[in-house]
Amino acid sequence: MPPDLAELPFFSALTPDQLAVVAQGMTRVTLDQGENLFLQGDPAARFFLLIEGRLKVTQLTEDGQQFIVRIVHPGELCGFGPAIGRTIFPGSAEAILPCRLLAWPRARWEPLIAAAPALAVSAIQAVGRKLDEAHTRLREMTTEDAGRRIAHLLLRLARHAGPGPDPVEIPFPITRQDIADMSGNTLHTASRIMAAWEAEGILLRARRKVIIADTAGLAAIAETRD
Repeated sequence: MPPDLAELPFFSALTPDQLAVVAQGMTRVTLDQGENLFLQGDPAARFFLLIEGRLKVTQLTEDGQQFIVRIVHPGELCGFGPAIGRTIFPGSAEAILPCRLLAWPRARWEPLIAAAPALAVSAIQAVGRKLDEAHTRLREMTTEDAGRRIAHLLLRLARHAGPGPDPVEIPFPITRQDIADMSGNTLHTASRIMAAWEAEGILLRARRKVIIADTAGLAAIAETRD
């Protein structure tokens, strides 16, 4: 059994026998920034638990457009096809920071959740979050203008930086193209709006980063009614 497995929140309450079940078939995966964990359409032969870093999960539509489905944060499952009966990965996962993960063969899903039910709960929660995020995006795209959608997105991403005073930096690299994709805008629109916010002192200028200088000001934009 890996000596640090019991130190992870998912497994900290397990007995030595349960930890031994968890460790069966488990491997470790490391990714450099920009490296893919899996590609859309690959066989879903493994599932993963992210320990460190961040992953960007994207999907490619039939007409060749790519959009960001979710950002995977430490402590979250990724590629959990066995939990929902999938045999192929419906999207691609790319490291946006160097990553460390645990991986198991898909055949280990049922023995693993029997030993560590928290993983099944995490999978259900992850599916729920994906649905909730999809509903939120749909509502925002049909009822809000471009600026409000971007403001809501940045505030959601900033929550992962934890509580603290301004300025608040979103704790992983993100491009304006990413922000455009995630908020349902064009790159031109996202860039124009964010440049205006930089001029107003709401955001700080940074390359491949988003730093919010005035969280209250950004929240006011998000809640503005037409």
